Amino acid sequence: MKRAELLEEVLKGVLLIVGEYRGSHAEQAGYVDRKFGNVINYIRAIHLAECSWHGHIDRVMITQRFPEQVASIEQAQATFNYKRGGRYVFYIDWFKRERGQTFASLNDWGIEVIEEVEEASAAPQAREMPF
Repeated sequence: MKRAELLEEVLKGVLLIVGEYRGSHAEQAGYVDRKFGNVINYIRAIHLAECSWHGHIDRVMITQRFPEQVASIEQAQATFNYKRGGRYVFYIDWFKRERGQTFASLNDWGIEVIEEVEEASAAPQAREMPF
């Protein structure tokens, strides 16, 4: 995703977090459905990102619930192809700040890398003509 596309998404009001990727962890999670008493198990990932929040660097814990097709932690870990320290856009459903910690939930759009446009530091070197 280029910066212009990112700005367009922000101006549309899409809820997202931009930050540096720090790592991911997959785990087995679950809960008991109180209405029917069924145990519901699923695989989830916790992604850590660093971003600027009110003038200081803060850690954001972003959870991602995998679909039922991902049945093991190893399958979930195989999807983690992010580069540590890389800048990414995390599309989220919600976030909350509680006791100095920021939590968010990743939506179906997922995570996209921000393509940095490298500017030339100097003009290219001229070469001598062969004739």
